Amino acid sequence: MELVALAAIVFIFGPALFIPIAAMVLKHRKEMVQLELEKRRLNHQEIAKQIEALRQEIAHLRETSTQFDLSLQANLENLQERVRALEQQMESRAHLHTY
Repeated sequence: MELVALAAIVFIFGPALFIPIAAMVLKHRKEMVQLELEKRRLNHQEIAKQIEALRQEIAHLRETSTQFDLSLQANLENLQERVRALEQQMESRAHLHTY
């Protein structure tokens, strides 16, 4: 008889206890999922910042290499002009010596 009474109490009040416990478990799982999503979002933001920093660094390197290339080209042109001028001087001196 006591077993029947205990079973009746469990069947009557069991669902009433199960629902709040289930709600607490589900709420906890929801909070854990939200924390994980927030962690992932922060990781994604950090990765995006790092990618942007790399893009800026590449752009800076491109600009630097372009400036270096232009400077090198200008120096080569100046050297070519100086060589031409020296060659012309040598030719004019050679013409003067032959007269």
